Order: sequence, then structure tokens, then C-alpha cells
Amino acid sequence: MKQLFFFLLITGSLHAQQLPDSTSAKIDSIFKFYTNSTPGCAVAIQQNGEVIFQKGYGLANMEYAIPIRPATVFHIASESKQYVAFCILLLEKEGKLKLEDDIRNYLDYIPDFGKKISIRQLILHTSGLRDQWQLLALGGTQLDDVITQQHIIKLVTTQKALNFMPGEEWMYCNTGYTLLAEIVKKLSGQSLRKFAATRIFNPLGMKDTHFHDDYQELVPGRAYSYNAAAGGKYQHAVLSYSTVGATSLFTTVLDEAKWLNNLETGEVGGKELVQKMKEVGYLNDGRKLDYAMGQMVGKFKGWEQIGHGGADAGYRTYAVRYPEKKLGIVVFSNLGFANPGRLASLIAELLITDTKPTDVPMPAYKADTVLFKKLAGKYYTERGDQAELSFYKGGLYVRMANAGIPSEIKFMEEGAGRYKLSSGGSMLISSEQVKLDSIAAFQIINPNNVLKFKRQPSIQPVITAEFAGRYYSNELEAFYTIAFKDGKLTLQHRKYDTVPLTNIAPDQFTSPFWWMSHIRFIRDGNKRVTGFEVNAGRVQGLWFGRGEKGQF
Repeated sequence: MKQLFFFLLITGSLHAQQLPDSTSAKIDSIFKFYTNSTPGCAVAIQQNGEVIFQKGYGLANMEYAIPIRPATVFHIASESKQYVAFCILLLEKEGKLKLEDDIRNYLDYIPDFGKKISIRQLILHTSGLRDQWQLLALGGTQLDDVITQQHIIKLVTTQKALNFMPGEEWMYCNTGYTLLAEIVKKLSGQSLRKFAATRIFNPLGMKDTHFHDDYQELVPGRAYSYNAAAGGKYQHAVLSYSTVGATSLFTTVLDEAKWLNNLETGEVGGKELVQKMKEVGYLNDGRKLDYAMGQMVGKFKGWEQIGHGGADAGYRTYAVRYPEKKLGIVVFSNLGFANPGRLASLIAELLITDTKPTDVPMPAYKADTVLFKKLAGKYYTERGDQAELSFYKGGLYVRMANAGIPSEIKFMEEGAGRYKLSSGGSMLISSEQVKLDSIAAFQIINPNNVLKFKRQPSIQPVITAEFAGRYYSNELEAFYTIAFKDGKLTLQHRKYDTVPLTNIAPDQFTSPFWWMSHIRFIRDGNKRVTGFEVNAGRVQGLWFGRGEKGQF
């Protein structure tokens, strides 16, 4: 009788750890695109600390038709960051550092920018440092080149300025996490790879996980990355990184599920440390971020959602947990146009069927048609943002550059010239401007930054040869040439294709290059062009001076 009871107990437990066949079938339908002729995805779902679903879809290696399994190893890109933050918190727990410490206390090769950058600011992406990948591309390095830790360290040592003063804004920065890896190495005496293995991966039984610090190293069972090519075909997306911290963790969805469970239990690190992992940061003026220790913190159907994604070459990854539901979802892909965040949300829709009630009342938005009419028009910022505001059927709508359907702007009046937006930011308009027939400028104070918009002039400038010349960056030791012909400008670099520059605002141009999608020319007191600055993506205010030495 005891044996029968034990058998029933075991089989009942096994059944409890699996999803119903109908739910599994619905998950399969979410991934129906990924077949034995495409790259694919690996999926793991864990609840109450146990994996209740695991499966692979598509191919890990297309040349040899090797299928993806739950045990397939993926490069998970920026998902690596939360592990690095955890390592830093372990060192803090041991008394080896404080999060408010100046990073130059440990890495003396970092330039003195005139204001302290703290370890916490590296973790929260509020340091103001420029992003390593974009700087490399600006300097002529292609991201499928071999890139090492030393390449990035040397890049940091030559920087002359920051994107913004530390703590003033939030801007995602891979450089900060590469430097955090170096702080771990400095204080522990071990590489990040060895420290993480000893302190995290081995204790948690994550046997298929490591920080990949040598691009030539063989990794059995890994997935290779792919991008789409013409004619419904695929091509290999090369990744040759030998740099860790911001990226380069190799793991499986099953090991990642163990990690998500540890962030609930504190088996490694303790309860206090894992609680600190989800504490969001603040800017200097008190604005609250939705970013914690290498994780984004938000809501899904009113329930707490904590997750992060990653993207390098053709790898796309996402891992998310819902602590109140004791649920975690991991989706890894080796196809560049895959969207694991969206795929994980579709799974969450199946598994989280209820909505958490909230006592927060919906704000009463107002429609000020008089002000709306004054705001209608085209605007720009010095950072390259473009917006078109239009008044339509009593509402105010905005279309951002390269966006599709305009979205409606709703706001509440908070005070003279200050309006709270439904997007979470605040629009500021001076009281004097409100009295005029049209608004010439306004500010948007977003949770992460401040954007200063100016109205586009009614007459577009004539483009002349005044912009043509050779421009040099001392920080990157890189030249770009701007040529003028037939009323048009082109941007030239010895390693890249020649591309057109498109005028979008006074002295501002865009290019097709993602790393240099916006430049703004700077003039001296005599209105002569002396150089330009790159304001694009995760690099702001990077100076290129006119002439062979970067100066006029």
C-alpha cells in the first residue's frame, strides 16, 4: 500500500510540473514559423522553481541541419548584464566596494571628466559614457570584426567628453558594463568568467553557462546566428567578440530558468541581494527610472514584470519573470528578425489570464483646442529628433520621424505652461509663448531625458559647399570627408560606402549609417563651419573638427 501511495505521489507531482496538452499546442502555434528549414528558438517556462515546458523549434546550424534543443547553447547578448550586476553586488556584500564609489578608484585609466561617475551609475546606464559599439563603428571598426576587451578599454581612455553629466539622464550604455567586468577582475583577482563560474554558475548547477572571452573557443552544442537574405534565404551573421560584461554570456534556456529561480529564492547571494537586484534607479532630480540592476521593471496585466532582452549579430534573446505568479519565461533565438520579447508576451498571455486590480484612478485629460492650434507644426531638436504636431477634430496628434500613424497627445494642466502627458513625460511651454499666436519652442521632460524642440523655419535653407571638407575626431583618430556636388552633400569614409546627407533642420543632416544617423554642423562667431558633432543613438556631442588635426 505504501508503494502504491509513493507511486501515485510521484506520478501526480510529475503531472503537476507539466502544462496541459492544449496549452502546449497553443505555444507550438506561437512558434509555427520556425521549422526544419529555418533558424529558430528555444523556450523554457518555469513555475514555482520547476521547468514546466521546454522545447526547441527550427535549426541551430543550417549547414548541417542540426535542430535546436532546450540544451542548445546561445550567445544571449545584453541579457549578460544582470549577471554582471549580480557579481558587483556580491563584491559589495563582501565589503570590497560601495556602489557610490568613484569608478576611477579602481580603473585609473578612465579619463577625469570633471565629475564623479559611480559604480551605481554604470549599472543604471546613467554614467553619461558613450556606447562602445557605436564608437567602434564611428571609428571604422565593423561589428563583425574581432573585438577584444582591450580594444574597448583603449577606446575609453581616449574619450574627451560625456554624453551628459552623470545622473542627469538615462541612456543605455554597453561601455559601462564592460568596465564593471574590469572592476570585478580588479577586486576579485579573477576574470569575470572565472568569478561568475565559481560564485554563480557552479553553485546553481548551470553547467552549460560561461562568459565567452575567446571568440576562437569551441562550444559544443551552440547555435549559430543568422539573418534573412534575399529570396527567402538566410545568411550567417558573424560574431567575433572576445569581450565580456556588456555581452558574451553563453547559456541555455534551461540554465537561464535556474537563474530566474535564483532571483526569487536567493539560494546564491541571499534574499537581501536578490531584492536589491530589482530596485530601480533615480536621476539626480528625483525622476524614477524603470531600470534596476541589469533588468527592466514594469507591469503586465497589473502584475510585476522583470525582464531584459539581448541582441547581437543574429542572436535575439529575452528572459522575464512575474514574481507574484512565481512564473518565468525564457525565449532564445538565432534569427535576427525574431522578437523573443513579443514571443514571451504571447506565452504570458496564455498563462496569466487574470488582471491585477489597481486603485490608481485614471487621470482626467483635458482638450485645449486653442493651445492645440498654436502647437501645430514641424519641430526639431539639436539631437536630431523630429516631430510634426497636427490639430485634427479637436485633438492634438504627433508623428515622429520615420513613424507610421500619428498618435494622439493627451495632457493634463499641471501649472502655468506645464502639462502632464499620457506618455509619462511633461510638456513645458513658457507662459509668454502661450499668449502668442503660435508656439515657437517647447520642452518635453521624459522619465529618461529632456528634449528641447524648436519650430522648423518656414523657408528651407539652400545647401552650399560651405559644409564640404575633411573632418577629424581626436577621440577616435578617425576621418570623414563631406563632399558637395550638384547642390547635394555626401559622407565619405575609407571603410564605408559613400552615402547622401539629408537636411532635416538648420545645419542638421541625417545619413543612412546607424552609427552616424545625425550630425549637426557648428559655426564660429563669423558663421563659418568649424566642425560637426554626432548626435545619434547612444552617442551625443562627439566632436569632429574641420581640418587635418580636427580644428579649423
